[in-house]
Amino acid sequence: MLKKLRMGQIMDSLWLILIVGALGGFLLSQVGLSCITALKGSKPLGAEDELSEKVGTYVTLEVKYPVDEYMETQTTRKVNGVSTGTKKSRSSWLVLDDERGVCLSIEVPNKRYDEILDQSDEFWDAYETGANLPTSGITVSGSLEILEGEDLGYFESALDYYMGDYSEPVVYHISDGRIHGESLTNIYGLTAIGSVLALFALFILVKTLKNSAKKLTQEYLAANPGVTMEALENDFAAAKEQAKVFVGRKWTFCAKLSKLILDNSQIIWVHTGSMRSGRSVNFYVWWEMLDGSTQEISLSSEKKCLSVMDAYTQFPHILTGNSSEYAYLLKNDRQQLLSLKYQNQSTEL
Repeated sequence: MLKKLRMGQIMDSLWLILIVGALGGFLLSQVGLSCITALKGSKPLGAEDELSEKVGTYVTLEVKYPVDEYMETQTTRKVNGVSTGTKKSRSSWLVLDDERGVCLSIEVPNKRYDEILDQSDEFWDAYETGANLPTSGITVSGSLEILEGEDLGYFESALDYYMGDYSEPVVYHISDGRIHGESLTNIYGLTAIGSVLALFALFILVKTLKNSAKKLTQEYLAANPGVTMEALENDFAAAKEQAKVFVGRKWTFCAKLSKLILDNSQIIWVHTGSMRSGRSVNFYVWWEMLDGSTQEISLSSEKKCLSVMDAYTQFPHILTGNSSEYAYLLKNDRQQLLSLKYQNQSTEL
């Protein structure tokens, strides 16, 4: 008995643990390391640092000489699948790095566009008038990457326009507020969601292990000193199974039940129903108990629920069926409900 119920508990929770745990693990695997990197903070990119050795690291750079914007990134907003227009989201710039004598690609969010534009104006004003070049600039932080693909083509076009035949063998890129292409907001958000899902999966596992079939059975025996383990075992062995619900002569056993074991002599009404959750429908079996409590389980189909309910038609003291009259009496006149069958039947369970 315990072995079968224990396996039922595990299987009932296993699919949820696997799905939730896998989803949480996937999210953490995507951004987990980036989150750790973000929490550690960025490191200043000093003049003595070799760029090739810093690729992939989270760095901070002071941008003093933005030459020009070479590319802008736009996003399209949609409402109910219909575009409401495009909006500039990020701006990519060709930047001189005087300390290393190279040109870098720096990308900033649109909210910082005015900052980098003012810095660019300050640089060009000083350059064209022969004044001292700016000694300070705006600070950007992000992972140092190698620029590739279509973005590299736009960068090289701008480089060719300003520098002529000069070219960079490798173009290094920093996207402000991003680590490996993901924004800090997404990194923290996805990490939080992934952590919650992983913890929820762990919670379900711990709860399943904590409320084991053996523990619940021992609790039932302790609360009912007149019942022996042998009696439970014998009744379970002779029970009829319907959709993993074992209906014995004296007890009902089911791994899905929060109490695992129900005393059939305390059941007054068994009924079924369904509840919609979003686009899905959940099917239920409910046991109304003499003490006023309601026990329930969820099954995969209405047919299975009905088969469980029908197993109780053999008991003369138990009402079965989805009667609106029974529901009304349960809520408004329990004594009248009990008089329909329970109080007028002599049961030897």
